[in-house]
Amino acid sequence: MFEVGQRWISDTESDLGLGMVQEVNFRQVAILFPVADEVRRYSKEQAPLTRIKFNIEDTVLLEDGTKLTITEIQEMNGILFYGDADRIIPETQLSGHIQLSQASERLLAGQVDNSKAYELRLRALQMKSKLQERKHYGLVGSRTTLLPHQLFIANEVSSREAPRVLLADEVGLGKTIEAGMIMHSLLLSERIERVLVLLPEALTHQWLVEMVRRFNLRFSVLDEGRCLALEDQENGGNPYLQQQLVLAPLNAVANDPKRREQILSAGWDMVVVDEAHHLGWSPQSHDESYGLVESLAHECPGLLLLTATPEQLGMEGHFARLRLLDPERFHNLEEFIQEQSQFQPVANAAQSLLSGSELTDDERKALKALLNQDIPAQPETEQAQAWIKQLIDQHGTGRVMFRNTRSAMEGFPNREVIAQPFILPEAYQGLTGVEGLYPEREVADWESVDPRIDWINELIKANKGEKFLLITHQQKTVLQIERALWEKYGTPCAVFHEDMDMIERDRAAAYFAEQEGGAQILLCSEIGSEGRNFQFARHLVLFDLPDNCDLIEQRIGRLDRIGQKFDIQLHIPYFENHASERLFELLNQGVDVFSHPNPLAQSLLNHHHTQMTAALESPNVSNLHSLVDALIPEREAQQQELEQGRDRLLELQSCDPQKSKALLDRILADDRLDQAVLPSFLEQVCDVYGIIQQDHSHHCFILMPGDHMLTSYFPHLPEDGLTYTCRRDVAVARDDVQFFTWEHPLIVGALDLILSEDHGNSNVAYVENHQFSTGDFYFQAQYTLESQAPKSLQIQRYLPAEGIHIAVDPEGKVEFNEPDYLDFPEDLKRATATGLVKRVEAGIKKSLKIAKEAAEAQLPKQLALGAKHMSIELDGEILRLQELQKTNRNIRDSEIELLQQKKEALQQAISQANYKMDNIRIVFCG
Repeated sequence: MFEVGQRWISDTESDLGLGMVQEVNFRQVAILFPVADEVRRYSKEQAPLTRIKFNIEDTVLLEDGTKLTITEIQEMNGILFYGDADRIIPETQLSGHIQLSQASERLLAGQVDNSKAYELRLRALQMKSKLQERKHYGLVGSRTTLLPHQLFIANEVSSREAPRVLLADEVGLGKTIEAGMIMHSLLLSERIERVLVLLPEALTHQWLVEMVRRFNLRFSVLDEGRCLALEDQENGGNPYLQQQLVLAPLNAVANDPKRREQILSAGWDMVVVDEAHHLGWSPQSHDESYGLVESLAHECPGLLLLTATPEQLGMEGHFARLRLLDPERFHNLEEFIQEQSQFQPVANAAQSLLSGSELTDDERKALKALLNQDIPAQPETEQAQAWIKQLIDQHGTGRVMFRNTRSAMEGFPNREVIAQPFILPEAYQGLTGVEGLYPEREVADWESVDPRIDWINELIKANKGEKFLLITHQQKTVLQIERALWEKYGTPCAVFHEDMDMIERDRAAAYFAEQEGGAQILLCSEIGSEGRNFQFARHLVLFDLPDNCDLIEQRIGRLDRIGQKFDIQLHIPYFENHASERLFELLNQGVDVFSHPNPLAQSLLNHHHTQMTAALESPNVSNLHSLVDALIPEREAQQQELEQGRDRLLELQSCDPQKSKALLDRILADDRLDQAVLPSFLEQVCDVYGIIQQDHSHHCFILMPGDHMLTSYFPHLPEDGLTYTCRRDVAVARDDVQFFTWEHPLIVGALDLILSEDHGNSNVAYVENHQFSTGDFYFQAQYTLESQAPKSLQIQRYLPAEGIHIAVDPEGKVEFNEPDYLDFPEDLKRATATGLVKRVEAGIKKSLKIAKEAAEAQLPKQLALGAKHMSIELDGEILRLQELQKTNRNIRDSEIELLQQKKEALQQAISQANYKMDNIRIVFCG
């Protein structure tokens, strides 16, 4: 059946062009699609492929660009040879660009579909065309509240060729969501296919859940156990080559030579590194994790580094991460430090321009050096704003780094500290050191004597209807508290810890989130609380205070996030005249870790580690008071320095107020329109494909496969169905329903299914109201612009998918776009339609020729418009980057070169585009 060299075309992906059999074995056939530069493997028994055999008088395009009009055909060893009067050409030399007219062939063969399928196909073409024209396509489909700073960063980064940036927003501002938006946008537009996320092992579950819930991105976790299993399945093959989207523990991979080599050879389009501040580097050496990321960064075009503390390890650590993004730009630490110090007066000047304050002499001097013009001490408001925009473009790290801070934003809750002292139980009095600080870990049956158990129950009773999150370090403690509350008070609790699988955690979280009948308190272990956001709760019980400030902030961060509507109450129990009281006072008064996020707190404690240990272990409170008295002025001085060092230019670069508002307004407008349009489209899909749709609850619906579906498999529709909503507010509040947008996999799959198969591309109908004789017919055809270019070029942004609609009336008059006089044609029975088509076959072929000539006449104009649109867009971006490069060294030469290469490839692809008939309709006069 298959022979190497034969030409076949994919039935489901005709845009791949004309394929060639490359390899055949007893089970599979490999087809090379040269135009798309892809190799696909198919089962020989079920390959969705059609053998391409041309006929006498057909004109075919050869790979050298010439054409051949066939006058004879020969076959030898399964290979076809086409000839004219001058030459014989094997089919292996045919061009990969091919145009088929399957719609007309189906019509003339009597294979006609009903009007519902035909109209659904037209609507799908229209929607796909509109979606491809959206510049922000890929940013709307996430299950998130649309926030300006997240949308701004995601739009800015995903619009670049091979983006390489540092995402450094403060805790709670959504770096993971920003990274997910960027990946989602790039994957949906098919500019990337393979993504590797390297992260601490403890965050694996968080990422896995966030990517599925919010973006429908199904990553595979490749830890050591999973790698071994995949190697067994593939006889030792590289496990990283077997998955497209991978989560991997950074340290484990970096310290395993075999895994390190495999992951480096797997070939990635984008690498994402979370908690990037853990990467260790100095001018003299680096750790294994840094070395792995550096090697990947050298090979991979796209790189995202995530850290909430970009300068936690000082200027050296900050430089270490920037050099991963652009080693040519950031190649010398001393130069970088000097450059940053020189830019501080500019940052100060920007602050003065923003506030309207008078500029100092140093600020004026710094601005004059950068802007190359005289700077008055008190510039006009309009001039100041223009200079600020210019400074943003020229800013040192602004293009490779984005950092939003709470101080520059609004909408965060206050934190109220509610301390609760207790008398130390007798059973705890003999414990010292760490054991004394956390007695519940050492004393058997501690819950029977610990007053905190009664206190927790009283808190719940006193705040009926409100949710409490309790976090403690150990899983064992969680289970002991749960048992004590149930046995003593019958209090139902939800528990959440590391030994629960994902389904169990989901159930626990849903039980806690449920307002009616759900658990009032959720008991979490430390690792169990990671990756979940509970901003619907306002009460947090810090059962056992960690001595790590970052860990405390992580606990509070479960509630203190964007979207929290109430002030947060932090309930902190401690024992009087005990190490727990001294630790609370040290954290609360000394380093001020509870009232607001404090990035300086842990470094302060580290600096005074010896004194802290002594103060906690000694019952003499004078040691504690001395340490607190020393910490307060040191903390205040550092906070003042931090505030003065705020880089307002970087904050503006990370979220330009005007641009972000305009972007949000456009996306919200599309979001509202989609919420109105998408449900009716789904109704059409269900009607045509035999899918059952039922009401579920307010704005929620159930989709289920029907008993007589048109196809045995509908993309992303489970056998037992699913519940969905098109309302963003409902989806954000309910994790148990799917959030349908035009970017959801089921909707994307539905559009692809409708347009990739033949169903709906041929229709015969009739109308009663007309001005012609009975038996005459109107001819309608939709031609789409097709170019077998790599999908990463996004050529459909310039050649809309909808194409051109051509109508020919019974007198041969041509009209473009669907004529108004053909409203509501009615279907004919297939037998009747087939008979009528046969009777007027000659007339249909004549209309086909007229329509084809009309389309071909329009083609040069449409291609010229597409090429012009593309050139204006890309030339403008290339020129902008070239101009910026003169003052901002963060503009990489490679970024400009990639745009220039993309423009050249698009010019060639657009010039080779052609009209392909997508669907055809004959409307008889009744």
